[in-house]
Amino acid sequence: MCFIKTLYKKILIKRYDDDHIIHYFSYKDFDGLYAESRNFKTEEGYLIKGYYYYYPSYKEDQLIILCHGIGGGHRSYMREIELLCKKGYRVLSYDNVGCFESEGKSIRAASESTNDLLCVLNTLKKEGSLNGIKVSLIGHSWGGHAVSNILSYYNEIDSIVCISGYASMELFLNSMFKGKHKFIRHSIMKYEKKMNEKLYNSYSYNAVKDTKTRVLFIHSKDDSVVRLDASAFSYKDKINNPNVNYLLCEGKSHNPNYTYDAVKYMKESFGEYNKLIKAKKLKTFEAKKAYMDKLDWYRMTEQDEDIWNIILSNIKE
Repeated sequence: MCFIKTLYKKILIKRYDDDHIIHYFSYKDFDGLYAESRNFKTEEGYLIKGYYYYYPSYKEDQLIILCHGIGGGHRSYMREIELLCKKGYRVLSYDNVGCFESEGKSIRAASESTNDLLCVLNTLKKEGSLNGIKVSLIGHSWGGHAVSNILSYYNEIDSIVCISGYASMELFLNSMFKGKHKFIRHSIMKYEKKMNEKLYNSYSYNAVKDTKTRVLFIHSKDDSVVRLDASAFSYKDKINNPNVNYLLCEGKSHNPNYTYDAVKYMKESFGEYNKLIKAKKLKTFEAKKAYMDKLDWYRMTEQDEDIWNIILSNIKE
């Protein structure tokens, strides 16, 4: 069991930094986009580094908070952030503990995304920054888990969009470790409970079943990172709440808000990259960076306008 915990921490519960190989956009890549620094402090004492992003004449009575997935930081979502800002919204996004600009030797636990979102919301509320403001949440994957579960702990939210998120850690582990490997689940859940007993077993079904907040779940059938049976679609038939809606895509993998071409291009590009790494043809930092620099990152992160129209409708409604 100790071996499983050690392996879990080595593979997943670690620190995630910008390796300067993969290209991440910044606000400077978009003419006229403003970035205003904003810091938060968790109860555990970690500094969370974030930013308000906006174009001039944004909607002052609305705020969108965007929560990032595991493996990167909030700049992994600059195309999404810029799209929302272009639509007239002010967006707050931040790096979770253990990621990019924020403090922490690791992300601590899978529940950290929820912990950090709760910290941000409670801080903003306490200081009065949310007075007269409609707050909408958008989260992807790890961040999707956070936004879809937050209503169990903080319910003053106008709308929520969960993209490719897992409904609970237990469902996620059940999806990943079946049969003879199911003993792994117990060890991981035991670790998660130790790290955050309050949040470790959050289940979005409990958070949204009776909610008056507008909630939209978006997933792709072929998602191999967060499989469909680990998502909110696993309990869709058990919920009879008109405020909770679902959008199921196909062929979008783990990024249903991307265009089909972007998803295909990403798979091909990283597939080739991983082949070259395995063949030991990209050994140095310079060689890896040279490969990545040749890629069209605008094409790889192109957003699906039809999907975003549905997302924006959930926010505006």
